[in-house]
Amino acid sequence: MGFKETVFGFAEKVGDTVDSGVKNINNSMEKNRLKKEINQLNTEINNIFATVGRKVYKENPDSEVFKTVFDDVKKKELNIEAIQKQINALDGAAVCKTCGEPIAKGATICGKCGAQQVQTATADVEVVNTNIKICKSCGEKFDMTAKFCNKCGTKLDPDVFN
Repeated sequence: MGFKETVFGFAEKVGDTVDSGVKNINNSMEKNRLKKEINQLNTEINNIFATVGRKVYKENPDSEVFKTVFDDVKKKELNIEAIQKQINALDGAAVCKTCGEPIAKGATICGKCGAQQVQTATADVEVVNTNIKICKSCGEKFDMTAKFCNKCGTKLDPDVFN
């Protein structure tokens, strides 16, 4: 075999190796694209399940089938509310002494519960009582001092608490 044939043979092997490498790269890129598509579809499915779950929770808050799960959700929502109120207090936001909702500084009436607000000379903000209950009739959250649910009007007595 002559020099020319040896060079051509070598070039052919290099070409085959490059072709094989390009094919492997293309396969890897296609697999990554397909995996990304699967991940996107799984995310969309999870979002659908989350939407369905929220809808079932909102429409059937007292469902016996989901009682354990919904009770856990309610507890976590109350924890979120309590933590948010602590953040508001740390930010210096005024908080209604009756229902615990944030109110505008200097406001004399709470926009949520209508309670008269007493203005104090200090800038301290009391962190609200986190002992909040949930109306069994409608799921509304309220402070232990409330006598009626401000959403559905149910009289609140010990038998109505979750």
